[in-house]
Amino acid sequence: MKPYGKILPVLVFFGLVYALAVSGLVQEDKAYSASENRVLQKFPKLSKKRILNGKFQKKYEIYLSDQFPARDIWVQAKSKAERLSGKTESNGVFFGKDGYLLEKYTKEDFDKKQVRKNIRALEKFVDGMDGLPVTVLMAPSKTDIMEKCLPPFAESYDESLLYEKLVETLPEQTLLPIREELKKHADEELYYRNDHHWTTLGAWYGYQLYLSSVRETEELPDMEKKKQALKTVSENFLGTTYSKVNLYSRLDSIEIYEPEGEFSVVYNMVEKTEESFYQWDYLEKKDQYSVFSGGNQGVLEITGGEKNGKTLLVVKDSFANCMIPFFMEDYEKIVVVDMRQLNAGLFMAVRMYQPSEVLVLYNIVQFMQDREFAMKVK
Repeated sequence: MKPYGKILPVLVFFGLVYALAVSGLVQEDKAYSASENRVLQKFPKLSKKRILNGKFQKKYEIYLSDQFPARDIWVQAKSKAERLSGKTESNGVFFGKDGYLLEKYTKEDFDKKQVRKNIRALEKFVDGMDGLPVTVLMAPSKTDIMEKCLPPFAESYDESLLYEKLVETLPEQTLLPIREELKKHADEELYYRNDHHWTTLGAWYGYQLYLSSVRETEELPDMEKKKQALKTVSENFLGTTYSKVNLYSRLDSIEIYEPEGEFSVVYNMVEKTEESFYQWDYLEKKDQYSVFSGGNQGVLEITGGEKNGKTLLVVKDSFANCMIPFFMEDYEKIVVVDMRQLNAGLFMAVRMYQPSEVLVLYNIVQFMQDREFAMKVK
């Protein structure tokens, strides 16, 4: 071998490192990832205190990962290599049966202090309602309900531990048994294969469970009719779980329920007013799940349903987005608030809208990790 042949691999390696370094310096930082549907880490604030307590280093590591040049391509290459090597997990995602991509959760994903804080805040909110009916619906994760699709010997966090904490803390009958209900129907397509949300069918089970609970002595609407009326609006959905590995086996379909009647949907206190809950243009974008109300809004006020004098206040995360249309015919007014998007307290929202009922609807994993909810219970 000629002398230059021995150093060629070294030159190529350092050339790649140099090219990546230059690309990282030249490219403008991205604020948002459409493929992952999340805000990306900005360059962290630099100070002596933050260096000494390790906060700068932690944020900087995330920053380097989020802003890495051609990140999506490298993620896909890594996932393919791991699949070819026989691994059943990549980037915190299990490659499950029947094309399911399942998020991996461990006890390290839950800050015990934050979990206690959030549960206590929820207890404080429920106790502070002075007789106003409050119902809590904590949707399980896909990994919990679709555990039959996990690869052999896959270990994941036991979410029943989180539900037990809620049962021990909240007043009796406040927490709906949605986990038990979904377990009965685990053979149905309750969750997307490539996204962490439940499907509209999964949300329908939550809807019928809630309405049956709060209207025990009243005549119920034909909930089965709503289930049968679901229609498909997309057959090529790839969501947030897919974006973690950039691999998929089967595309997802998105179904919706269109309520009958004429409605007014006011966004964020008269930012705009629409006649439909759906934002159809998102079906042509990467974030197709945002067809439901255009994604997470601070406040939605929906009117046009049954003239029964009832106002439903929904305190929620994104899992509620596909359930709201089921309620639209059943209440004269629905107010939907996402506390992560509001600079206001939860008790203030109750005083402002004077609801007849309150539904707190979160995914249980997202709720336990949320750092906004406890701060807004004031």
